[in-house]
Amino acid sequence: MPEEVFLDLVKQYQAQIYQHALYLLNSPDDAKDVTQETFIKAWNSNAELRLETVHSWLLKCANNLCIDLLRRRRFQVPLTTGNTEEIETLVHRQHEGTASDPSNLSPEELYIRQERQQLVQQAIAQLPLHFRTVVVMREIEGLSFEVIAKTLNQPVGTVKSNTFRAKKRLRDILGNLMGR
Repeated sequence: MPEEVFLDLVKQYQAQIYQHALYLLNSPDDAKDVTQETFIKAWNSNAELRLETVHSWLLKCANNLCIDLLRRRRFQVPLTTGNTEEIETLVHRQHEGTASDPSNLSPEELYIRQERQQLVQQAIAQLPLHFRTVVVMREIEGLSFEVIAKTLNQPVGTVKSNTFRAKKRLRDILGNLMGR
């Protein structure tokens, strides 16, 4: 793969890989490191990469690097023990909050959006890693169950059931964070 094509791939996928790592690791510095390491591995595997599967390859590589980093640090997420529509609304609003232009919001709306984003990020950070991964990939990044299954090397049914269980756990965590 020519260098120009590779640089275009970096430009195209760098933000998504960083965002994925940030949600899994909850650390901007670690997310930057994982993003950089992902593209270094991609460059070193340049001859083996195919354009039609590079997106899944990058996600899988970043995901594996995140898992390795968490294992090395013996990171343990505390497990804490509503309504599915509410969860999806909060997660999607959080995602929209990063994508839409906040300049036309009132200060109160901006504050509420930031508070909601913080709550969702706290709740996602409390999920076990296998649940956090599917929630980030499905609800934040908007990937299909098939792409997630291929990336994680799992059957589609497993991804769907993990997504369902993750949403239930997320709903419970958000309920606790909101004092319900």
